[in-house]
Amino acid sequence: MYIETLPVEAEREIKKVVEVAGYLWQREWAERNGGNISLDLTEYFEGVELELSQFAHNPLTIVGDGAGFPKDSAGHVFFVKGTGERIRELREPHLAGCILKIDETAEGYHLLWGGRGDPHFKPTSEFISHVEIMMDKQRSGSNHRCVVHSHPLELIALSHLPKCSSNENNFTEVCWQMLPEVRAFVPQGIGIVPYCMPGSQDIAVGTMEKLRNHDVAIWEKHGAVATGVDVAEAFDFMDVANKGAKLYLMCLSAGFEPQGVSEADMLLLKETFNL
Repeated sequence: MYIETLPVEAEREIKKVVEVAGYLWQREWAERNGGNISLDLTEYFEGVELELSQFAHNPLTIVGDGAGFPKDSAGHVFFVKGTGERIRELREPHLAGCILKIDETAEGYHLLWGGRGDPHFKPTSEFISHVEIMMDKQRSGSNHRCVVHSHPLELIALSHLPKCSSNENNFTEVCWQMLPEVRAFVPQGIGIVPYCMPGSQDIAVGTMEKLRNHDVAIWEKHGAVATGVDVAEAFDFMDVANKGAKLYLMCLSAGFEPQGVSEADMLLLKETFNL
């Protein structure tokens, strides 16, 4: 059994996912099945009566290093890209993605919608880390309900640069100085998660910690993660940060170290916009 008609608000948010997924593919930020999007839709399903015994249930089988769904995620409803699916295929979200509800013990999930109609459809292997990030945000009172992971070319390239790869202050300053909008729209800067195995608990915990104090988390030599109130805001954080990295690398490729916006002017931006 699957839900035939989604709440209007949930449909609206999934349409945003389709739009942003297209941007990620066009930018070459999500090759093959790279990149993931997860979205907490719980609030839109409040009051929707569901007889969960009628929906396919799958135990949690994507556990890594002892990881599992946070217990307070029980009962939450998410849209998520499926494992092995391509970002570009989210143009048909019911095929490449699904809506699922975490069961009452947070040890499995019920498939409510999508997933190619396959009762054994599985979410991305990064889904647990996405849920951990979203629940951590919600515990802190944040209204962020979406996680986007992709492979922004210039941000990844910058993470290979020795002076930036292990120094997030340098990384942030390099991006901030290239354009006033980067300082204004990525005000908490960029955190770096040192290289570790993709899909591991280490990368999940590291990302969660960095996103407590930064707008974007860089997975060194791999990719980036951002959260937002919706998928558009999460994408915007990543997009603006990448613009700073791109401009910096353009200057280096032209043979000069950029002058950048001065510290005094960046301080003025901070004071003017209360950043």
